[in-house]
Amino acid sequence: MTTFIKNATNTLVTINDLGHSIGPNEIVNAADCCNEIEMAKSDDLISKIASGILVVNDGTKDLTVTQGIRHVSGHTIAAVTDQSGKQRVHQTSRKLGLRIMWTGVGDDPSNVHKVGGGQELIVQHDIGEGQPEHVYIDFNIVQNETWLHEGYITWKDCLMDKISLEMVPRITTVAPGTNTNYNLYGGYMVIPAAGDGTYDLVSDITDPNAGLIYMPDNDLGEPPTAFWNADYNSTTKLYENITPAPYGNGRYNMFTVEIVFARFLRDMPLLGSGFIALNSSDTDQMGHGMRLKMLAVTNDSVDDHVWSVACLMCLHRNSSV
Repeated sequence: MTTFIKNATNTLVTINDLGHSIGPNEIVNAADCCNEIEMAKSDDLISKIASGILVVNDGTKDLTVTQGIRHVSGHTIAAVTDQSGKQRVHQTSRKLGLRIMWTGVGDDPSNVHKVGGGQELIVQHDIGEGQPEHVYIDFNIVQNETWLHEGYITWKDCLMDKISLEMVPRITTVAPGTNTNYNLYGGYMVIPAAGDGTYDLVSDITDPNAGLIYMPDNDLGEPPTAFWNADYNSTTKLYENITPAPYGNGRYNMFTVEIVFARFLRDMPLLGSGFIALNSSDTDQMGHGMRLKMLAVTNDSVDDHVWSVACLMCLHRNSSV
């Protein structure tokens, strides 16, 4: 069903729960900003139609307020049945529109549009190497929505050695300054200042890998507490229009210290050689600038020894190529 949404005002209108804005007197194809299910569930869209701010057009004519609300909220998923009439269902944690992808490597951070070509998800411990050993796995998410689903681990010749997997941020570098626009909260988070700040940025945060961390909504669709906003320019591959959000209603944060956002695997002991699938019915969204950190600790209560571990991640991504 065709659906056009018209901004009936002379100002920019944002449909907050869809994350889409419509310019003054602009007409947009609803399919360009959401699918039918998202449109039907959007409270903010219904509210703005009801108030006359937005007008719905079915491709032939503008609809009345009542017709418009019925038009956008009437989309449902038809039940699928088999030949015996039993309803067929499909269990998946994957968000509609994303693809499933298994990978043994991260993305190459030198090209933020590339999929693959990054750090391998492996640790090879040789006798005499220090510990803990760790590798960082980066994913290019700035225009490739990515969710972490589950993982698979293979190990060899282990003697109660341990591995962990954490999610941490890329770091923003700062330096002491006076009368700046930046302060530190808690000694680790960069927050806006009004010309009375005590730190300057050293990192060029227009670079997507220089410290702006995208903070996704939580499971309830509630926005994060974040102190910066930015737009990504896919042509220049840089952030622009970086602005403060002093009330915490932004979308990005910056950190000067490597804090742990989440720990998916804590001190998993490995013995001998084997394999395990860490199955899950859940999925966690990652934001660009978040990194997976894989740590390996050799059991120091026995003689130093050679051992290795390799991992495979299952992701849900907008693009797998």
